[in-house]
Amino acid sequence: MKDGFKERLAKIVTISLLAAIGTLGALALWPTYMRGRELKKKDAELARRIDDKKREIAKLIDYQKRFRTDPDLVERIARQNGRIYPGEIVFVFGD
Repeated sequence: MKDGFKERLAKIVTISLLAAIGTLGALALWPTYMRGRELKKKDAELARRIDDKKREIAKLIDYQKRFRTDPDLVERIARQNGRIYPGEIVFVFGD
């Protein structure tokens, strides 16, 4: 009878120790897990910002190509900035 009791007691103690070690291990890893979640969120935000910048750059490259090939665009921008052709007469009206 004592042998069966000792075996059961040994199993209970072993299972209890394993549960305690597992719990302590999980508690020790919790901050690392939370830091990983924060880093994933930050990574997603940075990836989104990179995509936004890529879209901005693509728009600027398209605009630059148009500026090189579209003389009407160049003239419109020059006129907006007060540029004139040589020989043109400019009338300036006061406010």
